[in-house]
Amino acid sequence: MIRDRGNIKWTAMMLPEHITELKSWKDEDDYIERPLFDEWELESIQMEIELAFKRQCDAKITIWKKGKTIMYTGKISVLDHRLGLISVEGPFGEDRIPVADVIRVDSMD
Repeated sequence: MIRDRGNIKWTAMMLPEHITELKSWKDEDDYIERPLFDEWELESIQMEIELAFKRQCDAKITIWKKGKTIMYTGKISVLDHRLGLISVEGPFGEDRIPVADVIRVDSMD
């Protein structure tokens, strides 16, 4: 009976340099470029944020941060124009999101 150790065998033969290069290669593949918006698209995002805030309906907010997109779902509880932040009350608590990172807003109502 042959006892093959599977992954243990292959990971033992890999050098630490190979592992770091594979991780950086995967990070490069998963990187998403920040979308560039014109004035009309920025105004549309702003109007959708204000509409969701006034209606107090659930909104799905997508932000771009360090090459990844992150989605938040919940009600927009606070619009802080001075600091440029919005607070979203979701099922896991309250999140403060910079408005400059928002790339998409969809009202659920």
